[in-house]
Amino acid sequence: MLQRPGKRLPWEPAAQSNTQPHDEPMPEVQRKSNYFTPNRFYCTETLCAPCGVVIAWAKFAKAESPTNILEFLASVYPTEESWPAYICIDKASLVMHTSVSNGSWEIWQKTSRFIVDSYHYTTHSVDDYLCTK
Repeated sequence: MLQRPGKRLPWEPAAQSNTQPHDEPMPEVQRKSNYFTPNRFYCTETLCAPCGVVIAWAKFAKAESPTNILEFLASVYPTEESWPAYICIDKASLVMHTSVSNGSWEIWQKTSRFIVDSYHYTTHSVDDYLCTK
């Protein structure tokens, strides 16, 4: 049976809303009211080449946190020779802050730069020196 968008069948659980604001730290984990439904993944992160070809993907169970993103990048690009020159991600500001604070930026800065699109860049605070730099 095909499911039509916006149509829910009586036996299906209620749809979960996206509780994590797009460019904010992740909220605290909420407890399930029952355990009779299958686990759901928060998101699927895809890594694409500039031409659009998918290089790798991973399912994030709880959140699209900067730590999860950095671990995913490290698993896809294990050696310095394989590191990309640019990593374009809409959460680049948070990933960069996390990378600097946990010390992994000392490794990544040799070859890679985090960039965001112009919309995200212009909506960030001018006071955030690390992001604007």
